[in-house]
Amino acid sequence: MNTTDIYHYESPEWSFALDVPKRWNTASPVPTNSPYELIRFVPHEEGKHILIVYREPYDPLGSLKRSAERRQRILAGVGFGEFVDSPATIGSKPAWTLDLQKSENWGLWSCRYYFIAEGLLLYRLGFGTSDRVRMFPLFDRIAQSFTVIAKTAKSPWWTN
Repeated sequence: MNTTDIYHYESPEWSFALDVPKRWNTASPVPTNSPYELIRFVPHEEGKHILIVYREPYDPLGSLKRSAERRQRILAGVGFGEFVDSPATIGSKPAWTLDLQKSENWGLWSCRYYFIAEGLLLYRLGFGTSDRVRMFPLFDRIAQSFTVIAKTAKSPWWTN
């Protein structure tokens, strides 16, 4: 992914930013998938691929590993397996990854989740693909661009 092929996506509403390929379109969240889903990015490439960004409450007394373990239990219940989790960093922030896969009637669906905490919030980047070998390196590059952005306070009504 060279810099001419990407755009910087910012969501002031949800306080995050990341770089995604220009050929990826945004799509509305699907609340029946998760009430914590914020947005989807859907690429126009050969195969099936997706990025879903989630944000949910986080207990700072817990750990990113425990968050990944909870997600693993949920996903095991819907047929995913071959789980591999490990510590990671996103920029200089601690993170956690969880890889998993599931056989579908059309082939193998491989996913990688990144868990990043910011105060009382947990951001989860959920990538999925039908082409793990080609897409996982790109997923890593996108995840490394993820940042939490500070909300800007609006001027009080009396200063306008």
